[in-house]
Amino acid sequence: MTKSSFPVAHFSMTHSAIALGVAAAAMWSAAAEAANDKHYGVVCLRNDTRANITYMRKVGDGDWETRFLSPGDAWKIAHRYDRSNENSSPKVHVKYDADATGRKFTQFKDLERRAAVGDSCQEANVYAFQYEASNRSFISLERVR
Repeated sequence: MTKSSFPVAHFSMTHSAIALGVAAAAMWSAAAEAANDKHYGVVCLRNDTRANITYMRKVGDGDWETRFLSPGDAWKIAHRYDRSNENSSPKVHVKYDADATGRKFTQFKDLERRAAVGDSCQEANVYAFQYEASNRSFISLERVR
């Protein structure tokens, strides 16, 4: 009677290599996925006019605060999520005088945040104060990106 020989070491090393490869792929996949996790809700407001803009903002149920934006300036607000990919942030409300002639015409706008990996304007929903195309006496606030 002949004994069967089984290359145990070869079998174990092959399975170990496969197991290590699978584990490494899983870790790489998890790391890549974690790198894309959204940790912030971000919105950016910028002034594309040549006028100094005075506006009021309110975050969530907070109080209205008066703010200023010089021509070319931007303001960013980021809300850090309690957990990755939560995608829930307090609302951002803005009110401003849209009449550039000195009369009063108050406009309201709710700014929608964008879920993002980081907290920069490059990753945010961007809104801009701009002159209306048909009448430069009025300023609008529109999402531009």
